Amino acid sequence: MFDGGGEQRRNNCAARPVSTNVDPGSHHVEEEVQPAAPAIPALADLFSLDIKDYFDETEEETTSKALAPLDDTVKKTLEDISIRLESSLDNLVADCGLIRARFAEIQASIPDDLANTITPAVYLEQHQFKLEKAKQRIADWREQKDIEATIQANRQLVHEEKAKLDQLSVGPIQSNIDRLEARKIDLIAQLEECNAELDLEKQKLADLPNVVEEQKSRLRSAIKNVADMTKSLKVIPGTDAQDIQAIEEIDQIRQ
Repeated sequence: MFDGGGEQRRNNCAARPVSTNVDPGSHHVEEEVQPAAPAIPALADLFSLDIKDYFDETEEETTSKALAPLDDTVKKTLEDISIRLESSLDNLVADCGLIRARFAEIQASIPDDLANTITPAVYLEQHQFKLEKAKQRIADWREQKDIEATIQANRQLVHEEKAKLDQLSVGPIQSNIDRLEARKIDLIAQLEECNAELDLEKQKLADLPNVVEEQKSRLRSAIKNVADMTKSLKVIPGTDAQDIQAIEEIDQIRQ
């Protein structure tokens, strides 16, 4: 059968203090069990009504902490953290240990919202891979833009080379040959005509002394002829008009 008094006896034994007297000849030591410290009652347990509708204990603690002024040591530490966070981003994602240690010194002394704002910044190492990937993608984008620009330039070169290839067909070349052959024939004819004129002028130059002498001879002959005719001239008084008038007067007498 269940012994109902056994449970009560066990509770009584647990509540009695254990003696700390030690027998010098004994190796067994019994320590006195200290009674537990009374717990601090919760604020909600002090009232028979539900105070959550009228008072937010968490918000009150946060507000009180936020309104508390920061001492100079905390401010200097925050300034130091701010300066260190201005370092190279590559260095920060590699190691934020020193900044994190400085933050740990003041974390309990600053408002929670400020602590929540700073906390991500002191754990930047977790973003190292993301940063490296982003920087690599930026480099890849820049390289790709350069490649695209080169491709565009080469596309234009392809069109130019294709146009040159089209000009290498037989038709245009044969057409140029025919045109140049016709021009050659015309130029040969002009050259022959020019050579003939040149030979004529050269012959004139060679015959020039004889031609000059012949011309001088003709000139002298013409001058002599004029001189001879001059000698045949007579001195005739009056004018031919006067003589014509005299003839008319005589003819009038006849009538």
